[in-house]
Amino acid sequence: MKFKHLILGLALSFGIGQNLQAQCTVQAIAQDTIVPCNGSTTLSVNGSGTSVLAFGENFNAGQPVGWDFSQVVTIANNTCGVPSLDGSDFMWMGNQSVAPRVMATVPLDVSAGGTVCFEMRYAIQAQASPCEGPDLASEGVYLQYSIDNGATWTTMNYWSPNGGYDSYMTSWNQYCENIPLAAQTATTKFRWTQLAVSGAPYDHWGLDNISISASIPNYTITWLHDNYSYPTGVYSGNNPTPVSPTGTTSYIVMMTDSTNTCYDTITLTISYPQIDNVLENNPTCGSSNGSLEASASGGAGGYTYSINNGLNFQPSGTFTGLGINNYTVILVDQNNCSDTMQAVLLGVDSVDISNMVVTTTTCGLDNGIIDLTITGGTPAYQYSLTNGSTFSASPIFSNLVPGFYQIYVEDVNGCHDTTSATIYPSTNPLLGQTSSTLEFCSLQDGSITTSSTLGVSPYVYVLHQGTTLVGTSPTGAFTNLNSGSYWVTVIDQIGCADSTQIMVDSIPAPISPMSDTVLCNLTLQVFGVLSYTGSNWSSNASEITFSNPSGQNPLITADTAGIYLINLQDTVCSFNQTFSLTFVADPFTAVIDTTLCIGETATLAGVQQPQNVSYLWSTGATTPTIQVTTPGDYIISTTNMCGTLIDTASVAFYFCDIEFPNVFTPNADGNNDYFQMLFYGGLKTYECIIVNRWGNTIREFTDPAFQWDGTDEKGNEMEEGVYFYVARTITNAGDEIEKQGLVHLVRE
Repeated sequence: MKFKHLILGLALSFGIGQNLQAQCTVQAIAQDTIVPCNGSTTLSVNGSGTSVLAFGENFNAGQPVGWDFSQVVTIANNTCGVPSLDGSDFMWMGNQSVAPRVMATVPLDVSAGGTVCFEMRYAIQAQASPCEGPDLASEGVYLQYSIDNGATWTTMNYWSPNGGYDSYMTSWNQYCENIPLAAQTATTKFRWTQLAVSGAPYDHWGLDNISISASIPNYTITWLHDNYSYPTGVYSGNNPTPVSPTGTTSYIVMMTDSTNTCYDTITLTISYPQIDNVLENNPTCGSSNGSLEASASGGAGGYTYSINNGLNFQPSGTFTGLGINNYTVILVDQNNCSDTMQAVLLGVDSVDISNMVVTTTTCGLDNGIIDLTITGGTPAYQYSLTNGSTFSASPIFSNLVPGFYQIYVEDVNGCHDTTSATIYPSTNPLLGQTSSTLEFCSLQDGSITTSSTLGVSPYVYVLHQGTTLVGTSPTGAFTNLNSGSYWVTVIDQIGCADSTQIMVDSIPAPISPMSDTVLCNLTLQVFGVLSYTGSNWSSNASEITFSNPSGQNPLITADTAGIYLINLQDTVCSFNQTFSLTFVADPFTAVIDTTLCIGETATLAGVQQPQNVSYLWSTGATTPTIQVTTPGDYIISTTNMCGTLIDTASVAFYFCDIEFPNVFTPNADGNNDYFQMLFYGGLKTYECIIVNRWGNTIREFTDPAFQWDGTDEKGNEMEEGVYFYVARTITNAGDEIEKQGLVHLVRE
């Protein structure tokens, strides 16, 4: 089943007809790799030699070539954006191919064996078709062969998608498989098939560079330890001479055709018989009733045992009727290999209560325990707490009431031992008053307090909420708690316990939906605030007032437009929220009437305010400033969320001229101190020359805003008198103007 998963596929391309260099593989095999001491085993071999290309396909012809059957496939060198290993064309089982997807060869002669090698890649799971890859365990590709012209098929190998994201399976990799002995016929077919597919748009893959090489029988196989050789072309069989190694030994087999040679080595190890264990059962009460039980492994089997230095052997490893002594156990197998182990039987004359653990009652219950440990004697033992009047087979006595006990133990031979024990009474701990405090605003500030009496101090208090352990306390005080139901348990020094359930109630935290807000008017009515412990409203500016600073939903009023920070605080719950209120002013702009010389460009600049969002002129311009060259009325409008404002400027143009005074008094009295143009504007170039009565140039000016203060170029004051001026200019409209005349310099 697919769940919108996609996977990249693998392309398949290769041409027919290429030769391979001869090569061989050989495997050394032993009937037993672990040989018994003084034993032997038979060596055998399995080899293969290849030198003929039975079938080859690299798909570089642009279509499948030489196949008995092929699905409709895609041949390209970049399907799904992943090139093949050699960068050439490859075959891709994409969305044109339906299930089962098959690429089957014609019958091939592989009667001498060989290998099947190819390059394969699965698409990546969850990619788009035709690059969607297999992910289910049944959606992988099989390599199969048929020796009955396709009537039945046998699997050589299967490659699982491993979930569809295995980086090895989704990359181009080369795979090689030896042709099985059963497939080695003169008419064997091979096929690559995908039997399970979720549909044509899914589970894509590809192949490339397929080569099926056939072995030829021209190799000779030789064992190097005894120079035994198989007939040329015989690649499997036993060495007729068994080997009998005396220690760890390696045997080498060689396969060669005089040009190519390969080797394999097999190592044999020796298995010696060994005594694994001797179980010692000591004699009891001075009797000769001890025994030894030996167990063995390894070697050739057929074991016999002796404990009298080899005088007598028996097939069983069990020896009975033994007394106190040191024994040497000898093991011999059927190949006459041996092992020895020492054993000692010690006398046990009597039963001994070697240890007794008395557990007194706890928690006010009848749960006392006496636990006995016995050594010596002969099991099984009988145990009594009534001085032998009644017995038990168990050394542990449980659920005992407080009191005095006389203990008696006896073994099967009647040996016994006695002692006594006392079990004391106890009390259970009892929880006292348990109380809780509130949790405020989910701050984990609730608490539980309790105390205990009776039992065995010191106590440990344990707090659970459901199945979750909250914590432990030696005092019974628990803090930093959430609201909810809790179980309080006291455990005393000996593990006795008492429990009770208690609730920690809560006061919820404030709820506030407030956020940064932009408004056109100067008021905001707050809605949706819930505070269970009281509210405190404040602002960063005196221009803000609240209808009720301690109310949940006050009316907020601003004196003027602006951006203000509003703070809501609940001190009990440590709740604090700050948000901004932006009271936006109405849009505003203004533009000034302008008069200019003909030929000049008028700059009309609307007044800009930060609250303005956009500007629009009657010319269609959307900038705050425009340039105009014709007279008329120009309208500007500015807009924001609060509305639109409009202003108009009148622009007039006139013919420009230059004019000069005929007298000036440079006496620094602030009145007529300079000779200068009385009016100018719209001038592109300008030149003014002042000469004296003798024609000498006194000053030259190129700035129409010049001011002559009655001095020469060096700053020397000129005499009173008449001076001549010549002024030439070109206006912005291209008109040439020349003025000349007399000016009187008067010093008063």
